[in-house]
Amino acid sequence: MLILSVGVHAQQRLVSGKVAEKVTGEALPGVTVRVKNANQATTTDAEGRFALMADAGQVLVFSSIGYSQQELPVMPKTSTLSIALEVSSNNLAEVVVTGALGINRAARELGTSSEQLNTQEVNQGKVVNPILGLASKVSGLRINMFDSKVDPDVQVNLRGIRSHTGNNAPLYVVDGVPIPDINRLNPNDIESVNVLKGANAAAIYGSDGVNGVLMITTKKGRAGAQSISFNNTTTIETIARLPEQQAEFGQGMNGVYDPLQYQSWGPRYDGEIRPVGATLADGSVWQLPYSAVKDGRKKFFDTGITTQNDLSFAGGDDNSTYYFSLQDVLTKGIVPGDENRRTGGRFNGSRTFGRLSTSYNLNYVFNKNDVTPSEPWSTVYRLPANIPYEQVSDWQNTLYASPNYWFSTNQPNPYFNAANQRTVTDQQTFNGNIEFNYEVAPWMRIIYRAGVYSRMAESRATVGKYTYTTAGRTNIPGSVNDGSSNFRRLNSDLIFNFEKEFGKFSTRLLLGNNIRADQTKNVNLSASALVVPDLFNQNNRTGQLGGTSMISEERRFAGYGEFTAGYDNYLFLTFTGRQESVSVLSPENRNYFYPGVSGSFIFSDAFSGLRNSNFLSFGKAYISYNKTGNVVVSPYQLQNVYSQTNGFPYGNLPGFSLGVSDANPDLKPEFVKSFEVGTKLSFLNNRLNLGAAFVHAKTTDGTIQADISAGSGFTSAWVNAFTAVNKILELDLSADVIRSKDLTWNVGANFTYLKSEVQEIYGDVQQLFHFRQNYLIVGQPYNSYMFTDYGRDPQGRIIINPATGNPANTSELYYGGTGTPPYQLGLNTSVSYKGFNLGAQFDWRMGAVVYTEAAARMIQDGTSPLTTQYGRQPFVIPNSVIETSPGVFVENTEIMTQGDRNYYANYVANVQSNYAVSADFFKLRELSLSYTLPASVLAGQRLLKGATIGIVGRNLFSIWAKDNIYNDPEFVYAGGSSEGYMSWRHLPPTRVFGINLGVTL
Repeated sequence: MLILSVGVHAQQRLVSGKVAEKVTGEALPGVTVRVKNANQATTTDAEGRFALMADAGQVLVFSSIGYSQQELPVMPKTSTLSIALEVSSNNLAEVVVTGALGINRAARELGTSSEQLNTQEVNQGKVVNPILGLASKVSGLRINMFDSKVDPDVQVNLRGIRSHTGNNAPLYVVDGVPIPDINRLNPNDIESVNVLKGANAAAIYGSDGVNGVLMITTKKGRAGAQSISFNNTTTIETIARLPEQQAEFGQGMNGVYDPLQYQSWGPRYDGEIRPVGATLADGSVWQLPYSAVKDGRKKFFDTGITTQNDLSFAGGDDNSTYYFSLQDVLTKGIVPGDENRRTGGRFNGSRTFGRLSTSYNLNYVFNKNDVTPSEPWSTVYRLPANIPYEQVSDWQNTLYASPNYWFSTNQPNPYFNAANQRTVTDQQTFNGNIEFNYEVAPWMRIIYRAGVYSRMAESRATVGKYTYTTAGRTNIPGSVNDGSSNFRRLNSDLIFNFEKEFGKFSTRLLLGNNIRADQTKNVNLSASALVVPDLFNQNNRTGQLGGTSMISEERRFAGYGEFTAGYDNYLFLTFTGRQESVSVLSPENRNYFYPGVSGSFIFSDAFSGLRNSNFLSFGKAYISYNKTGNVVVSPYQLQNVYSQTNGFPYGNLPGFSLGVSDANPDLKPEFVKSFEVGTKLSFLNNRLNLGAAFVHAKTTDGTIQADISAGSGFTSAWVNAFTAVNKILELDLSADVIRSKDLTWNVGANFTYLKSEVQEIYGDVQQLFHFRQNYLIVGQPYNSYMFTDYGRDPQGRIIINPATGNPANTSELYYGGTGTPPYQLGLNTSVSYKGFNLGAQFDWRMGAVVYTEAAARMIQDGTSPLTTQYGRQPFVIPNSVIETSPGVFVENTEIMTQGDRNYYANYVANVQSNYAVSADFFKLRELSLSYTLPASVLAGQRLLKGATIGIVGRNLFSIWAKDNIYNDPEFVYAGGSSEGYMSWRHLPPTRVFGINLGVTL
């Protein structure tokens, strides 16, 4: 054995070389160089050079995202190699993606849809939240912002909504470990994102993967010379558009001017100087021109500024690598006083010990958020148009702007509210994992991966005590609430990976076990009436101390397997299965199994007539089916619990009462059966690429919290109650219009059509209320809205009261449409000329409806343009009728409504059909222009290896439907199925533009 080992060692040699781009000849850093079917690999350094040990007869594989993979055998005399990789970002035949469990797979093997984005695509818009960098770039993926705050939440849906009450967001997997969210992940640390679409692609993740998976791979170090990179992005944010406001009538009531009234039901603006508010303490009166201030509401908002600094170090050798990054992001918001700061660091490393490969990732982020919860914008859009906001911002030193002398006792000075009500949250997020990968034999590997995710938040919400010295105002008692929220997830995977080839046949078997444990603890302590102003301590109170605490735990255990068989590298068949057990369900229902099967056929390689075709470069057809369970209830929701109730049984005696929701021990998981068929095609030497997929996903045993008879002792119960279907069509196009040495022009598009339908609700129920105006309706899309409307005759005409001219009934409900856009189109283009690069991303959504609560408030207060369309004079309601006898209607041509505040506040504001509008929009989501210094300019020195300067913009323009005069229809109120509804709190949309500078040392 010793002699044999010496002989084998003698055959090994150091193979080195350089990898460059074929067209330009420029060195390619970061190219993976590995020995095929062996545990040896390295990456090229900043100059494209590599070195590793290999045996004669072995094959070296060169691969990098955006380039065609190349294989070269090691000949007996091979010592140096010169490799030229061809640019082929769209070469479907050679793409290697990060598949389920974080294991790299050839894309040709996958029998399901997936799409991979690299770091340049994710970071084109220089976003702070990496999820926003994916918006409109992947078919089937829809991303919505909640609003324009300094740290906005996002809503993510992949291939529609499957659960009416549960989580519809995809699973996030970072470096092989699932985590709850990636909002705090530094986008500049991301190497690639592979979107595994729908439950078919993520069947091996079980319940967590029912909504698809975002597989995120972070950057790693490279063997060779060390690199240091610094990047700065500074952007400014301004209001893009406000809800339309009438500028004809000012403050007052019933056409009469009132200096103490905030509502705009006064006389027409005439430009005269008029008093505003009561007489001040010094005997003076605040006076203003009685005329609308052009764009006056915009002056309430600040110009937001975001400064993002990133520093990273990377390097390594043949046995170990490292990547270390630091980031600091400071955002000053558009609402006065709002600020968010995020500071974090990441360390990724790897080390090889013979057959054992290890890797580890540590990420820590500290985020400090200081915002007002008072929603001062909801006051601004209700105030008259003649208020000059620049005059009332200094409320501490300006008498008429102070709380005591502010002109309205109903709507406070928004600057005072923003300053007096603050919530400060310190959040620490830690995410770490370690992986051991041991090669038992060339055909067998054992992988163990453990990860921890921890999120700890400490918050303080304060309302300053304020005692008024003027009459007619209600004192502010002041309050303080300290809260802590801690979440921890432990995740463990043990995976056996078997790979073996038998002639033309290839096989891969994955067997694994997953254990996950979640723990949550929330505590808050509050005092609601303070004694000493500005002393925010719970001991500084009158009355009782308030507080709550909550601890919950959830565990999941699963065993899974995946077997893939391939024939001659063009035909693949994959079987998956997962047995899962979840602690939140009753023992009888907590164990369930879901299987899956998929196939892939590369017909361009299978038929000799298509091989090496000048027209068809690659052709693939795939098909899949799987059944996946989905648990939507939280811990302890299926247990009847008691809570303490004030005044029960009477006075201050402690007493506990049973909850009003009946726990259902028979509740089962929702199940989603999903079928998918698709194709991927590449033409003209990979210059034109097409993809198409059709998906049919059916949800059975859908979980809802249904209303039940109060005679049972409960008012609701969790039940498996509905069946619904999603049908999805996805089309993808990418084309290199120009591809030359100096100039490359690529255009792309992705289109999604989503048709959903509720097929059945329990019993004979035809519609079921869910949230605000959101309903489940048999025969209608999943996310449907019912809006209030006028009473109408069979022809749709408004029935009026002949005595008043006002509508007779304003409480009818009608089907208003779906809040989820059935049509979605993403357009992109990129142009590269020498060192210049121009990129643009467009987003177009069609077919949905949206309504906002702010519209009702503006109508009631007289600031909406709807209140001035008839000059506030009596008029005949268009398309109105009078019911002369039961069922007999006559057109109304004479009886008028007064057109006053009574009509608009009581007969227009509460009728949602007046402001339920189209949610269609088209926007320029991202625009970037950058210039990278050529290598020839930097050749004379050794300090600077690269430099890039650029400008960037986001949401630079947006086109809405004509009837949408309110807000950005992309905004949503909350998670789940809330698309199509905006509350009165929503901030207006903004546009962002700035400059970026990056250098590499």
